[in-house]
Amino acid sequence: MSEDLESQMRAALRSVAPSEEFSQKLVASVTSQPPAAPKARRRVAGLPLLAWWSSAGLAACVVLAVGIQQHLQQQRLQQSGLEARREVMEALRVTSQKLNLAYEAVKSQSTSLTDEQSGA
Repeated sequence: MSEDLESQMRAALRSVAPSEEFSQKLVASVTSQPPAAPKARRRVAGLPLLAWWSSAGLAACVVLAVGIQQHLQQQRLQQSGLEARREVMEALRVTSQKLNLAYEAVKSQSTSLTDEQSGA
């Protein structure tokens, strides 16, 4: 069945030379028609090509400016975060020093009290 279908398709799609009459009519129609005049300017969606490119360039500039602004904002946010981290680390360092001083003061007072109690 598929061989029959295949042979029918080959027969239907075989190449056929055009008739002499068809060739003469084609040559006559091509030589009788004047060449088409070139178009002055191409239009895209109703706009002249220059206006379309100008609009596209302006849109690209706006997108680029917004992208740069977002990038700079992100950098400022990152810098402020790093500055806050530095300040927290400094505060923790100072707090640790103060707690160590307070611990040493309490420790020295408690040892002096036990020395006084044991010597009395």
